Amino acid sequence: MHAWDIAVATGQTSPLDDDLAAGIRLAADLLADHLRDAFGVFAAAREVPEDADPAASLLAFLGRDPHWTPRTA
Repeated sequence: MHAWDIAVATGQTSPLDDDLAAGIRLAADLLADHLRDAFGVFAAAREVPEDADPAASLLAFLGRDPHWTPRTA
């Protein structure tokens, strides 16, 4: 997830494709809620449309805005 954070913040292409997101989601479903509740590791999950792609769905589940971009000067 940090690779996505850095890539998007610096204007690079996201390394998070749908296959990678689907694999990460398996672990996220098992761990994220516990880490969020016990340690505040992730922000609250965000809403996404039901037809969101796996990458957008994972990002939202982990508290990120899948459509976020850095502000332009």
